[in-house]
Amino acid sequence: MLPAGGSGLRLGGERKQFRLLGDAPVLVQTARAFVGHPDVAATVVVAPASDVANVRGMLAEYGVVAEGGFADLAVVVGGATRAASVACGLAALPEPVGIVLVHDAVRPFVSGDLIARVVAAVRENGAAAAAVRVSDTLRRGARDVFAETVERDGMWAMQTPQGARRDLLAAAYAANADAAPTDEAGLLALAGTPVAIVEGDTRNVKVTTPTDWALACALWPSWVAGR
Repeated sequence: MLPAGGSGLRLGGERKQFRLLGDAPVLVQTARAFVGHPDVAATVVVAPASDVANVRGMLAEYGVVAEGGFADLAVVVGGATRAASVACGLAALPEPVGIVLVHDAVRPFVSGDLIARVVAAVRENGAAAAAVRVSDTLRRGARDVFAETVERDGMWAMQTPQGARRDLLAAAYAANADAAPTDEAGLLALAGTPVAIVEGDTRNVKVTTPTDWALACALWPSWVAGR
């Protein structure tokens, strides 16, 4: 499931998910990683109502179609928040799908290996999420000056995909409909579901700022050559 909302204001100009990265828009590059993956039976892209027709046309133009599985790639209308959009995507998945992964549409550097490892961890533990260890020194700050150092041992920077058994994720949304979690790991934790850690990839960046975009453009040729 790929939530494709967001205004892209921090990046400026054309929205990040629709910018051309290599031979296709960012959203298309991300979708390609999931559609046709051996562990992915169905893919749902969740978009604002005003973008649904455009997204469907874009995915068709670039030939992003599922082969086999329960259904072709679908594009559905999302909600006002990330949580609401994910709930819409969850409802649109074919009934036999028992494991659900949620991935940011603007993380095009997700590898097939990472997808497979998150799926395997969900099968074993019920819920799992990709993350990378925090390596930089962390300090609190207030009034433009640094305060105390924060212990970084055991600290992780969250990535996607994040996933769970479908019943656990649906129950988490039902139990916390008014919460505003920033990701699925937070939502599942609110519901009392332990989320297993899957070692992520430092290249699996979320394209949000102009610096992110410059890095993505520089990295993309070598990423494609190495696949």
